[in-house]
Amino acid sequence: MTADRRIAIVTPSFARDFEPCRELSESVLTFAPEATHYIVVDACDLKLFRPLANSRTVVAAIEDFIPKGYFKIPYSQKWWLSVPALVPAKGWLVQQLAKLSVARLIDEPLIVNVDSDVRFVRPVDSSFFIKDGLTRTYRLANGVSAGMPHVKWHRNMSRLLGVVPDDLPMDDYVGNVISWKRSVVLSALEHVEGVTGLPWHVAFTRARLASEYTLYGLYVDKVLGAQTAGVWIDGRSWCHTYWGPGPLSQPEANRFARSLPEDDFAFSIAGYTLTPPDVTRSATLLAVKLAAGS
Repeated sequence: MTADRRIAIVTPSFARDFEPCRELSESVLTFAPEATHYIVVDACDLKLFRPLANSRTVVAAIEDFIPKGYFKIPYSQKWWLSVPALVPAKGWLVQQLAKLSVARLIDEPLIVNVDSDVRFVRPVDSSFFIKDGLTRTYRLANGVSAGMPHVKWHRNMSRLLGVVPDDLPMDDYVGNVISWKRSVVLSALEHVEGVTGLPWHVAFTRARLASEYTLYGLYVDKVLGAQTAGVWIDGRSWCHTYWGPGPLSQPEANRFARSLPEDDFAFSIAGYTLTPPDVTRSATLLAVKLAAGS
């Protein structure tokens, strides 16, 4: 029997990130031919994003993906109300709920979570994420140090999973191109419900300082084990990323693009650095050109 190698690339986005998301979508169509791209946005942003929909790009409302009972607070850019959890939730957390919820609504066995400010610059297919029947899981050994927000994420997700949190330094599971095995996501959510006695999304929302990537990574490492989960661990991100802190000028962005490793397939200048969009666009085009010549 031929293995199912379909890829679901999942990107939560919102109106302010429309242009970066459009450029990401174009790069998926160009460089990831096996993938269906799910772009998940607030219902109020559907009209803006619908022109991106095509045979390989699905544009859907977050409200149709997450569990019932979450409502965008009127006139608020950031806040939602969670009736099931009886607490407010920031939009960033709701986007995490959407990524976890996708596993229950699609049937692709491989989920690849990709941020709006990422671009594919080289061809990539399922052979990168699935090798010898195992699915890639990102883990950067000792990547979390004191003072990072990841510390609280690690401790809160450990509590939801019923495991003992690590001492510092902790392993890091957070990145901007993160692959998941769909069956493992579903198993992790069921496990959270068993530990907490709550619907998984209520437990996750009440954690407030949460991380979907940390939840998945800790579940693989501390509950299932990589062999049982059917995954292999990779400490390299494969996305050439500028994380800041400050914005890049065009010459700086071009220098960063020229340092693209010869086999990284993705490129990103993080949106929160406030690097001007035209600078990022120009540097990305340079990265694509350099990748094509390598």
